[in-house]
Amino acid sequence: MRNPKSNRTVTRPPARGKKKADDLSVRARLLQSALHLFAAHGYDGVAVDEIVDRAGANKRMVYHYFGSKEGIYGEVLRTAFDQVEAVEVSLFHRDGTVGDPVQALEQTVATFFEYLQNHNDFVRLLLWENLNEGRHLKKLLRPVSKSPTLRHLSQILDEGERAGLFRSGLDPRSVFVGLLGLCLIYFSNRHTLSLTLGVDISAKAFLRRAAQHSCDILLHGIARSEKK
Repeated sequence: MRNPKSNRTVTRPPARGKKKADDLSVRARLLQSALHLFAAHGYDGVAVDEIVDRAGANKRMVYHYFGSKEGIYGEVLRTAFDQVEAVEVSLFHRDGTVGDPVQALEQTVATFFEYLQNHNDFVRLLLWENLNEGRHLKKLLRPVSKSPTLRHLSQILDEGERAGLFRSGLDPRSVFVGLLGLCLIYFSNRHTLSLTLGVDISAKAFLRRAAQHSCDILLHGIARSEKK
């Protein structure tokens, strides 16, 4: 508006709430832009200028929020793994019980398949970080841990053992690695598998069957052997 005592235009400062919301939007846009680019090209293949161009933001905001390119990459990793952990924790019963151990594992496999199917950027980010020997993941101030999920998986295995369904002495870490491997391969190798097998690995119908097949393999592998 015009100042009545001057010809200068006076610009009102934005309301505090609106500025805060805008700031959060810029930060979120930068993270989303960085996720897509790092997933597509890896850490070394992305420049800060590309991140801000895609986000429609000012370059200085990267340094304001994250300190550096490595800082925003670390935040992308942290956010991605936190989201996966939230999905894993959502599988836990609120009362701390497991319920039917077979159904609990079936639900776990189905949930992993669904998540990986809908989060291709996470799959690619995971592959890049493994190619780089986890060098950025090691630097996170709050380390990534699977402890909550392993505790829950231990409960499932213990319950299955008590029910006479699962073998005794199962290591939840080994079971978790096997479970993740059975799920991840369909998404990490979908292009090469689709070409070499002559089938669309990404097709929803195929993935539904794959999820059940992976679950059957997992359950068979940990099942208690029947003594003859």
